[in-house]
Amino acid sequence: MNCYRIIFAVFLALFMAAAANADELADLRQQLAEQQQAISDLQLKLAEIEDDKNTPVAVKKPADKDFRVYWNDSLRMKSYDGDIELRIGGRFHHDWNWVHESDRVKAAIGKQKDGTKFRRARFYFSGTAYNDMEFMLQIDFASGNVTFKNVYLGLNGLIRPKILIGQFEEPFSLDELSSSNGLSFLERAQPAAFVPSRNVGFMLSDVSNDQNLTWNFGVFKQTDDTGLAIYDGGANITGRLTWTPRYAEKGAKLVHLGTAYTHKGLHNDEYRLRQRPETSISDRFVDTGNIAADNAGHTGFEAAWVNGPLSLQGEYIKADVDGSAGQQDLDFSGHYLQASYWLTGEHRQYNRSRASFAYVNPKRNFSGKSGGAWELAARYSRLDLNDRNINGGELTNRSFNLNWHLNPNARIMWGYVIADEKDLGRSDIIQMRTQFYF
Repeated sequence: MNCYRIIFAVFLALFMAAAANADELADLRQQLAEQQQAISDLQLKLAEIEDDKNTPVAVKKPADKDFRVYWNDSLRMKSYDGDIELRIGGRFHHDWNWVHESDRVKAAIGKQKDGTKFRRARFYFSGTAYNDMEFMLQIDFASGNVTFKNVYLGLNGLIRPKILIGQFEEPFSLDELSSSNGLSFLERAQPAAFVPSRNVGFMLSDVSNDQNLTWNFGVFKQTDDTGLAIYDGGANITGRLTWTPRYAEKGAKLVHLGTAYTHKGLHNDEYRLRQRPETSISDRFVDTGNIAADNAGHTGFEAAWVNGPLSLQGEYIKADVDGSAGQQDLDFSGHYLQASYWLTGEHRQYNRSRASFAYVNPKRNFSGKSGGAWELAARYSRLDLNDRNINGGELTNRSFNLNWHLNPNARIMWGYVIADEKDLGRSDIIQMRTQFYF
């Protein structure tokens, strides 16, 4: 009996082992089938990738109002249909100033202190829309407050002369209308005391078909730096006419002539002129004080000559003041003559539509230890604010500048000004500016 039990146990053990081996074999076959399926899927995907490589990719065409963003001395955006073009830019001009004045200047005007300041710190957003409209919003933070430096809308297609509405520079003086980014000196010449600069108004402007003639005419309300003006009084009526009898070699050789006039809208029937000695940090050296007046008008004459790297420029401005309340009629005047020479062969860039000068692009940008454009400049300017019973002062300046244009966006300037005030004496001013523009 025990023998049968032993044989039965052995048989049962063999049967269970065979069954276990069959289950493992089935699992192995299932795993093999799954791996074969995975390999097949991978082969199919590889075949699809190869087909995609050989199939041309369809490029999506941009929509008409999609923008292309690019850099051209500033950040620019332009729609693919050309209807909208935008520009974002700015500038900063950082100045240093050292002054040494005579004892008589100290006694009459005060001790002039050395200093540093941001002369300009601006951002702007400008553009054109649908070929018939242009706009600009430019703000300045240099004073620590927000001020406006050109905020306007321009309409080009309503009538033949372009219409400009908003705050911008009145059309007066070649020196004033030329960009501060490209001036040969840190400050504009003494006759800038006569220039109305930026105000709020309406202006018509046009350029002849050959771009040799320009004219501008506008009516302006004298405002503060935020465009605010709340007072009774007349408006400025200002016009400018320019002629370029010669323009050759893309402006490398040119002759510019122009004249301008502004009838001043006096505030509270008062008139005043004052000026610093071609630096923004010192006190004002000449000042007429408030003058009782019925009317005042400024007449300006301007000329410039460019012959390659050499250029000359000059202006004469005269003020006629009709006195009131017993004040006699008065005449004041100012003029300047300047010369510049580019040691590296560039020439001053002329903007034909604005009839003014712009920034110069170096022939070779600064890189490493060399490059950039170098300019030498000298200027004589005079401002006479003495007439009859008004002793505003008579100031003569001799200015010398060395300018290094590193590239289309950056410049370093060194200036020396000798300021002679009649009956007071001489002041010597050394200046330096670092500038970045985009």
